Amino acid sequence: MHAVSSKSGLGIADLSCYMITGKTIVLLGSSGVGKSSLLNALAGEEIMAVNSIREDDSKGRHTTTHRQLIMLKNGVMVIDTPGLRELGMWDVSIGLDEAFSDVEQFLGKCKFTDCRHDVEPGCAIRSAILKGELSIERWESYLNLKNEAIFADDKGAFLRQKQQRNKEIAKMNKQIKAVDRKLRGEKK
Repeated sequence: MHAVSSKSGLGIADLSCYMITGKTIVLLGSSGVGKSSLLNALAGEEIMAVNSIREDDSKGRHTTTHRQLIMLKNGVMVIDTPGLRELGMWDVSIGLDEAFSDVEQFLGKCKFTDCRHDVEPGCAIRSAILKGELSIERWESYLNLKNEAIFADDKGAFLRQKQQRNKEIAKMNKQIKAVDRKLRGEKK
């Protein structure tokens, strides 16, 4: 990560390690953050039109309306892009199988087909973690990406599923407290 200012020139020299003839650089970021201004600073001349900062909120103005490949005089190619509104994953589920083959080999091998890999007996995932065949960090990374993929695919379904899971946890906690009170001989 480099802090740069196309206006003052601060940090521009630090980018020279990326300015290699024949290489392509892509400028990505939110609208109005200065991608085109940075391109002009890297080129040493005004190649792209830029807009000034808005007076009312001191934010940059959307300038670039399409992707454009620019060849700089030093042979570096730079792609200037319109501003991004949001970043997200497209279809991560396809890549999960390949990237997490160490996790995938244990899935579907649990005693119960609806195993949540939490406290169920005969869980292949928990067994693999306990035996050191699968690290807890890999399992947690897999779960995090799987959850992000579910959220990206269908935000409403993800939120409903999360709400249902929270209700189940609350119900389980209530049952545990009731059993605990009963064992202590307390009344509600």
